[in-house]
Amino acid sequence: MNSIDPTSNGLYYNATQAAANQAAAQAMAQKAEKEKSVKKPAFSSMVNKRQEANILASQGLPPEIAGLSQEDALVWLKDRLDEAGDALSDNPSGQNLDNYKKAVSQFIKYMQKENFVLEEHKRAGRARNGKKKDPVVLVQTIDKKLEQLNYDIWYNHLDKLKLLEKIHEINGLVVDLTAV
Repeated sequence: MNSIDPTSNGLYYNATQAAANQAAAQAMAQKAEKEKSVKKPAFSSMVNKRQEANILASQGLPPEIAGLSQEDALVWLKDRLDEAGDALSDNPSGQNLDNYKKAVSQFIKYMQKENFVLEEHKRAGRARNGKKKDPVVLVQTIDKKLEQLNYDIWYNHLDKLKLLEKIHEINGLVVDLTAV
């Protein structure tokens, strides 16, 4: 009877060695391809990013979201809103209130810019008081998932928004008292 030699090159052993060598060669090729594809940013891309940041700043949005995808920008704005809300809950100071108001404003502006299309339709005729009728404004939602996320965020910040509403109401009363 022939003895079995564990070091012999059997059919199974040869096939596994060939597959391992092929996988190693593919991994090396992919690594080399990745190294080739990693480039330093070109000057023109940096200029484009700076222009986008300036446009965002002129729209009242933070320049930090320039160059980010819609999803990443939304996550960044949501995190900033959550941080400002937590800071306001922990310490309701004027600075934290201003930071929260700014974060809310930027989030709303971004949502309006990215997810809603406003259509304004003029109406013919005049109202009973002789003035022109107000136009009809249609709000169309582009992305339903983004709208649901927006709803969830506002639901989580409801208590802080009620605090803001009361502060604005008090500020309005103070303005009314000083105007009299």
